[in-house]
This record gives sequence, structure tokens and C-alpha cells, in this order.
Amino acid sequence: MQTDDMALLAGMRRFTGIRAEQLARLALCADACFARRELLAKELYWYLLKSPREAELLQRHHAAGLEAVADRLLREWRRLLFEPLDAAAARRLQRQGERYCRLGIGVDWLSGLYERGLANLAGSLAEAGLPVESEHEFSRLLRKRVLLEQMLTLDGYQGNLRSEAAARQNRLHSMSGLYAALSGLSLALADGADRRALLQAVCEICAREAGCAAAWAALPDDDGLRLAALAHSHDAVGGPMDALIRGGGEQGGNPAARAMRSRSTQVINDLRSEPALRPWNEALGIAGDGSLLVAPLQVRQQVVGVLALHAAEAGFFDQTRLALFDAMVRETGRALERQEALERSHRAETELAFLAQHDALTGLPNRGQMQQLIDRLLAARFGGGQVAVLAIAVEGFHEVNARLGYDGGDLVLCETARRLREAIYPFGYVGRVGASRFIACSERMDQLAGLVERLLRQLPLPAEAMGTTVELRCSVGVAVSSSGPGDAASLLRRADLALSRAKEQGGGHYRHYDAAMDEEIRKLHALRGAFALAIPRGELALYYQPKINLQTRRVEGAEALVRWVRDGRNIAPGEFFPAIEHSGLIRELDWWVLREAVRQTGEWRRRGQAIPVSVNLSAATLKHEDFLLTLEALLEAHPLPAGFLELEVLESVTQQEAEQITPRLERCRDLGLSIALDDFGTGASSLVHLQQLPFDTIKIDQRFVRLLLEMPGNEAIIRSMLAFAHYTGRKLVVEGVESRAIWQRLLEIGCHDGQGYGISPPLAAHELPEWVHEWSRAGEDADIINSSYAP
Repeated sequence: MQTDDMALLAGMRRFTGIRAEQLARLALCADACFARRELLAKELYWYLLKSPREAELLQRHHAAGLEAVADRLLREWRRLLFEPLDAAAARRLQRQGERYCRLGIGVDWLSGLYERGLANLAGSLAEAGLPVESEHEFSRLLRKRVLLEQMLTLDGYQGNLRSEAAARQNRLHSMSGLYAALSGLSLALADGADRRALLQAVCEICAREAGCAAAWAALPDDDGLRLAALAHSHDAVGGPMDALIRGGGEQGGNPAARAMRSRSTQVINDLRSEPALRPWNEALGIAGDGSLLVAPLQVRQQVVGVLALHAAEAGFFDQTRLALFDAMVRETGRALERQEALERSHRAETELAFLAQHDALTGLPNRGQMQQLIDRLLAARFGGGQVAVLAIAVEGFHEVNARLGYDGGDLVLCETARRLREAIYPFGYVGRVGASRFIACSERMDQLAGLVERLLRQLPLPAEAMGTTVELRCSVGVAVSSSGPGDAASLLRRADLALSRAKEQGGGHYRHYDAAMDEEIRKLHALRGAFALAIPRGELALYYQPKINLQTRRVEGAEALVRWVRDGRNIAPGEFFPAIEHSGLIRELDWWVLREAVRQTGEWRRRGQAIPVSVNLSAATLKHEDFLLTLEALLEAHPLPAGFLELEVLESVTQQEAEQITPRLERCRDLGLSIALDDFGTGASSLVHLQQLPFDTIKIDQRFVRLLLEMPGNEAIIRSMLAFAHYTGRKLVVEGVESRAIWQRLLEIGCHDGQGYGISPPLAAHELPEWVHEWSRAGEDADIINSSYAP
């Protein structure tokens, strides 16, 4: 191989007209050519940015980010200049070309890469200040060296193309055997006397006609799996297969166990990459290479066994073969189903008795059975013993169903149930009580902390379903019985209440129940009930906080803020919003605020006072089906000029909500309304919303502005958003202007618009026009009117 590489390198050197001693001489100008290393790195980075397809392929191959891929390319150019080009290096370049071909990188992209790199190196050489003759000589050598590198890479690229063509030709020859196997299978299934004879016939056909080195079938047994059929394409049958399958049935590396648990075909096209499968190969007397397929045999959607096929060559089970073997497995399953028809009546009676107390999908106890188990544990307590109930929620499960369908969702639920059993048994019981809700109970209080820890550690681990990796989040609520009398219903309610508190903290948390939670719920419901009467009783009022141009001091408008006065006490929005935000009352509040703000703006205009108003709207209102119709009717009854009404959307809306409301916000802009992204920087999807939502204004959350002088990082955030707003033609408004020093610093940064208590607190509707008049009259002499607030 080394001789071939040397011959190839020598031939290509002759073709390009560069001798070995000239290659060595090129090292004299290597430092000069690589002088603009940083510029070359940026050039490579931008080339990747302009080629998103190739950039994604390279990132996926190297399991690294874009900068790391660019750095790899930069190291290749450095190696070109500083390392000798010998036979080993030539072979490495060929392998690199092969990788590019396998990844799907285009030849035109590779040519462009070499052109950009050569242009940079040549430019650096021209700026080195070398004598003209030396510069010309080195420039020629550099071009030939780059051409030689490119030719070696393309030679490997073409070699891989030739190999793929040969492999496809071989597959065509092998497919005829597979179709013959399907024909023979139909006859064998029709003649099968019993289950074992049927499976033996299937294995023999796979070994004789389908090109498999070995085929075997295993059926479930009390302690794992038992061998039911075995066939080889060679004479020797090695190893105790029955003992192997029984011993490996519960091992994670055993594909038969995985196929049975997940009810999906397990395909391993390179056995050398799976050391856990070595016992399988040794038992069959074969080398540790080739391919393996293990498919679950299903009868009426129940796994009744597995069919395993071994091929001597790696990569044997391609998409075409997989489709044929899948058809074979389905036909085998139908034949097994016909043989089980006589036993179905008896099994149905057994299953009905089981399903009365268990979940049909996971086999776990259902709600009624779990409640009976908890009541029995409570009745059996002695010596002050306690019982713990854990409510477990798998969050985001609706996204799994939307992504994989119900079959994929069922696989994930089964995997979740399996992990729950492993985490809870033998110290308690676990059952499924909802779509993605589970309940566990235990009287082993000494194991409670460990149980919770195992749940939070094992459930979020990635799960495989339908050939896709799924990541889940879970929350846990814990309730412990008191020493006195108790019942399962109360414990379940308290565990659910603790679970709700855990979910509010996000996935991966747990909470213990305490009496304060019941009191909090009682207060929340009482507050919600009182707020339901606030609008009809006229207890709400709108206040308006001015927004000004910090540079010109011109009044830009005002933000409408709701106030609730109940029994003479002013209830802050932060106190009553949590009570109504997940109910229909939030929509009633939004429409009341919107109607009142539009009415008040129209009244000011009739008095000759032009004050644009901003109104906050929740995602629940924006995504409701009658939002646009109601809004259009409101604007038709109270017409306003374009730009006089601005809708502020909270940055905390979810990605799904953002997708729903984006078309409606576009329609609002058509109606002459402006759109603002409020409280920017407080949510988890900020950058996504910057790209997706059709907003005209960014409002920086006041938490960044209040600590502007104490935290330099906040200034960096504001500067970056100011640059983004300027670049995209959007307005930036800063909230929380509360001191002269902050105002001055915002001016120095370049911020234009702001609001805050340092300028003015929210004002009643009748106070705002007078404030605007006083502010405008002061003109450039106005500093911060609310001097009593600002230091």
C-alpha cells in the first residue's frame, strides 16, 4: 500500500510539475504565507456560513460547532505549509477525500475551499516584502502545492464513488435471493404444523435463500427467552445458544431484549462497534464482524418472540433489505396469529380480569387499584408508621405524540413505565393514572429520599422510540400521611398539589406537600372569585406611564397599566395575575384594558391631545379564535390613526404560542397597530422571538436597566440589543429609568426611548395630559420631573 501511495504521489508531482526538492523549498516561505492566519480563519468561517448544507454535514460528522469545524480546516492549511508531503500524507489526503464523498460534500464546494485558501496565502505572500523573483518563485510553488493537495483529495473522492458503484452492483445480485426467500416463506408458513416447526422453516429459508450466515428465533419464557429455532448456512453449529439467550435476556447490550422492550427492529450493521454482542458471535462460532438484525415477532400488536438474522458482511441490512425482511417478519407474525386463534378465548377471559385493575398499555395498576393499595397500606400501619404517595408527571408528552404519533408515544410510555418499576420496586408500588401521569406509594420511609432521587435521575434519560431519541422531563410531588387516620383520596390530592408546585419550577424538580399549599390554593381561588366581580363593580382603573425620547425629551406615548382597588386597598398586578392568568378571566381583563385604552386615546384626540398608548396582551387573548374579529369591530367603533395603538407581547410566550399568534400580529400591523416585544431578556426563547415575531419595538426589561451602573454585563446586553434594533430598523425602549445617572449613561450608550419612575410614575387618565403639558413647556430645561423619586 505504501508503494502504491508513493507511486501515486510521484505521478501527481510530475503532472503538476513540482519536484520533491521544490516542495521542501516551499517551507522557506511558510511563515510568510501563514502570516494572515486570523484573516484566513475568518474567511473559512464565513465560507462555512455561506454554505449551510456543507457546514451542517461537517458539524454532524465532527460532533462540533461551526467554529471548531473552521479551526479544523485552518489546521489543514497549516499542515499544507509546514509539514512534508510524503506517501503517508498522500494517503491521508485520499482518505479525507473519501470522507467528503461519504458525507455528501460537493466537489464544487471543495474547489471553492481551495480557491479561497490559496487566495489568502498568496495575498499574505505578496505582503511579505520578498524580492520580486523570490515572490514569483514561491507563488508558483504555492499554487502547484495547493493543486497537488486538491488532486490527491479528489482522487480519494473518486475512489469512494467507484467503491459505492461496485457495492450497489453487488446488492442487486443479492436481492434476487431475497425475493426467492419471500416466495419460499409463503409455502413454509402454509405448511407449518406448530409454532416451533414454523419458526424453524423461517430460519432455514433465511439461511439458505436470503444470504444470511445464521438465523434463529427465540420465544419468551418465565426467566427471559428460550431458543425455538436455529439454522446456519455452514455445517458447524457452535455454542450453547439456549443458555446464551437465557443468560443475556436482561442485559442492555442484548438486542433481543431491546427489541422486545421497544417492540421495534434492532439493526446493527457493524458488530465490531458493539463489544456487548461478542457473546452472541462466540456462541455462533463466527468472527466479531458483520451485521445483525433482531426483529420482534408480534401477534395482535403483542410481541411473542424475536427473529434474529446474522450476515457475514458489514452494512448488509440496507433500506431495501430491511423492507423485505420487514415483510417477512409481518408474514411470520400473521402465521403465528392464526395458530393462536384456538387459544384466544381463554386468554381473553384472563386479560379482562387483569385489565379491570391495570393499565392496558403499560401493565401497571390503574387508579382504582392504586387507591386500594394505598388504603391497604394505611390500614396496615402500626407503631406510628407512615405512608408516602408520589405523584409523577412526564412533561412535554404531547410534543412526543405530535412528533412520533401515538405508536411512538406508546413506546415512550412503556419505557417510562419500565424505568418507574426499576426505580420503585421492591420498596413500593407504581401505577399509571393518566395519559402521562403516574402514582407510586411506599411505606418504607427510610427509602423515600432514595426513591425520589432515582426517579429524577432515571426518568429524564434519553429514550429510543421509532428510531428516534426522545428526551423527557419529569416532576414529582410527595405527600406523607400523618400518624392519625387517613385515606388514599386525601393523600392523592395532596401529592397532586405538591406536583403542581414542582411543575411551576420547571422539569426535573420535586416538592413535598405542606399545609401552606392548601392555604395558598384557598387564597388563590378566593382572589380569583373576587376578581371575577372586579370589572362589573368598576373596581379596575387604567393608569398611564409616559414614554419619552431620552435625547430630545419629547413625549413618545404612554403604557396603559391596570390597577385594582378592592375594599380601599390597592392590589398590585403581581398579586392577582397568578390567580387569573390560566383562566378565562385573563381574556376578560385584556379586553377591558384594550377597550378602555382605545376609548381614552380617542377622548384625548378629541381634546387635541395626541398621546399614543401601549397595551399589554396575553398569549391566551392573542391566540383566541375571535381575537381579530373583536379587534376589528373595536377599531371600527373607535377609529385611531396608524401608530396610536401599540400591542405589547410578553417575551415569555412559548414557541408554540409564538407560531400561533404570528399571523394575527401581522394582521394587526395591517390595521395600523404597532407591535412591541415586552420584557425582553426574561424568557427562554428570546432569540427565537427576535427572529419570528413581527415586532416593531423591543422593550428591554427594567431588571437590566436598574442595575446598569453596578453590572457592566447589563450594559453589554443593552448595547447589543441597540445594535440589533438599529440594524433591523426597530425601536428600542428601555424600562426602569429611575435615576439621573442611569438616564445619563443610557444617553452615552445611545438609547433613545425610555420610561420609568425616575421620569414619572403611572398617572391617572386625567393627570397625564397635564403632565405632558408641563413636560413640554419645560422643554430642554426639563431634567427628571419625578425628582422626589430619583436620587
